[in-house]
Amino acid sequence: MATNIFSIGQSALQAAMAAQATTSHNISNATTPGYNRQEVVQSSAGGINYGYGFVGQGTQVTEIKRVYNDFLTKQALASQTSASSLDAYYSEISQINNMVADTKAGLSPSLQDFFAAIQNLASNPNTQASRQSVLSQASTLVARVTSINDQLSASSASVNSQITSTVTTINSYAQQIAQLNKAIVSAIGTGGGQQPNDLLDQRDQLVAELNKYVKITTVPQDTGAVSVFIGTGQSLVTGENVTQLAVTNSPTDVSRLQIGQVTTAGTTATIPDSFFYDGGSLGGLLKYRSETLDPTQNALGRIAIALGTAFNQQQQLGLDQNGNPGTNMFNVSSPNLIGYPTNTGTTDLKATITDPSALSTSDYTLTYDGTNYTFTRLSDNTKTVKAAGDFPVTLDGVTYSNGAAAPGPYAPAIPSGNIYKIQPTANGAAGFSLALNNTQLLATAAPISTSINATNNVNASTPATNAGNALISSTSLDGTKFQQGSSVSFTASMSGGTPSVLQLTSAWSGATPVPDVTYSNPDGTGGTVAGGAAFPYQSGMTITSGGVSFTLTGTPSTAGTGDKFNFAPVAANKGTATISSGSVTPAYLTTTTPLTKPTTLEYDGTATPPNFTISPAVPAGGGTITHKDGTTTTIGAGVTVLPYTAGDTYEISGVSFQISGQPSDGDQFTIAANTNAASDNRNMLAMGNLQTSKTINGTNFQGSYSQLVATIGNKTNEINVTNTAEKARLTAIQTQQQSESGVNQDEELAQMIRNQQQYQAAAKIIQAASDMINVLLTLGG
Repeated sequence: MATNIFSIGQSALQAAMAAQATTSHNISNATTPGYNRQEVVQSSAGGINYGYGFVGQGTQVTEIKRVYNDFLTKQALASQTSASSLDAYYSEISQINNMVADTKAGLSPSLQDFFAAIQNLASNPNTQASRQSVLSQASTLVARVTSINDQLSASSASVNSQITSTVTTINSYAQQIAQLNKAIVSAIGTGGGQQPNDLLDQRDQLVAELNKYVKITTVPQDTGAVSVFIGTGQSLVTGENVTQLAVTNSPTDVSRLQIGQVTTAGTTATIPDSFFYDGGSLGGLLKYRSETLDPTQNALGRIAIALGTAFNQQQQLGLDQNGNPGTNMFNVSSPNLIGYPTNTGTTDLKATITDPSALSTSDYTLTYDGTNYTFTRLSDNTKTVKAAGDFPVTLDGVTYSNGAAAPGPYAPAIPSGNIYKIQPTANGAAGFSLALNNTQLLATAAPISTSINATNNVNASTPATNAGNALISSTSLDGTKFQQGSSVSFTASMSGGTPSVLQLTSAWSGATPVPDVTYSNPDGTGGTVAGGAAFPYQSGMTITSGGVSFTLTGTPSTAGTGDKFNFAPVAANKGTATISSGSVTPAYLTTTTPLTKPTTLEYDGTATPPNFTISPAVPAGGGTITHKDGTTTTIGAGVTVLPYTAGDTYEISGVSFQISGQPSDGDQFTIAANTNAASDNRNMLAMGNLQTSKTINGTNFQGSYSQLVATIGNKTNEINVTNTAEKARLTAIQTQQQSESGVNQDEELAQMIRNQQQYQAAAKIIQAASDMINVLLTLGG
């Protein structure tokens, strides 16, 4: 029995030693990252039946257990990978947010200064200083767009750099996990199935660190190893084997890096960026690039394209200081078309921006299956399917065709199976530059001018065939007696009587009835004759007929058909009607028959209903009348009569004008080419109006940029708030995890004291057993 007691004491002593060693191990690793507290698990060694009962055999250490909560660990991993993703996202987006929202470095101040210079030039079209200010502010605007784009490009380069370093780190952790897998499997095999707690802690810590870079999923194996998967299930570690990640260039953009896996054949299989979005700093970077960086660069490009196109179009609709048609103010980029490396053959696909106001901030792909053309808007995966007969196709402001002239066909030739990426606005900011460097080339003037007959004018003239020396002077026109649109000619001849007398004969055109002629001679004689009747001529005589009055001096020749004296009078308008200064639309640039010949509109108040007679007739292409209530009336080509209602706006051959008020019968309105471009400001006023025009997707330039700033600001705040909440959640999980698995020094110290007491008690058992043996030996002796 004494020897049994000795064995029991020895087992107690060994258990106390194991417990003390484990407690000491806990204390020494209290600050080791990833360490989980360990504790000794003891069990009874059983008993021996001596007939009177079972006598215990002491204790035994069954295992050194790792205090580990798998549920909390998985929660911590999920929260950590999410927080790491948000951290990476916020770090990048906050820089862009600060840049675009800066009241000095952002685009808003440059836009405001540019339009202020435009308005100043509209007020002073002849001032060279004002013209120079416009070009200077335009240059500043271009520089600001370029600067912001450069910073966005730098952010893209930073993302590339971080992707490369992150992939290197992920591969390193994968190798270390694989090595620990090998060590753990070996330790379990040689340890009789006991768990190598410290190796498990090390592996779990590596998994946690890897989880910060890319969201991972672990699957335990029966051997003790774990398999690690990333993305949507791509294998990274399987036992001792590692599938290396690699960085590769995007097939559609060599400046853009993507992630791939190295295959057994040595090639790299690209993994879509979206597979990594669920977590890790790598996912945050890729998500930031696709959700914020790319749309921001496209949005800035859209503003540059829309602004440049709008000003170029308005420039072309005006006249510069030299009276020449305006040229482009800005250089504007075209859509970027990229073929996938797997494509075969060539294509004649052409993509042209035809409506900048309808542009989106998305990229697109175009595929062809041999029958249908499928356009996919990548921002929302919206698909638009077209057949060959549908071309040219216009989608979100971009027109696609093969570039053929009318009548087509317009469908592009694309080998079946080919894929093309289309970036309408990605290069918009990079390709935005100033095209003008000469202040005289700023087209401030409109190409047309309008007028009314404000003064009476007899428009006297003599043919070059006149052989005499008679001169017209002292002309005047009585508008109350003159019939608008009529004209008169006086012809010299000799009477047939004896003696023959020099005489004049009037010939009216367009006047009903034909006016009489009254003449007054210098000698006081005179008289009145019927229109068309001859009357004697004296040098210096004054002649009046139909409101036209003039003095004729000298001697007219009667040779041939006789000298003529012509009058095409225009009387001042008598009504209250006015005509607007007029403007031109883009149609003016393509018309072959502009209204600048000049064109005259004469009011006919006697017609039912009253109307305008237009001369020359409306050219090919016709026009439109827009009434005050918004309704329209089509003007046919070749018509000579236009209906009139006060306030109507006429647009003919790209020329737009409005007549308001009440004209009188015979009142005339004229549209002609502008001959005073140097002091005209109408086209510059039109440029100023672009500041508030809805030129980009229902808003103006400033509004579009403000939307961009607001979008980035809201996203930045969203990421920041979500990140703060996720970090608080992670802290709570880690606190709970540490309260269960972490080392508490006070608890371990108390455990150490208990272990010492257990050790001392075990020693007493052994001492008692020794004493008993000594007594037995003495008795036996």
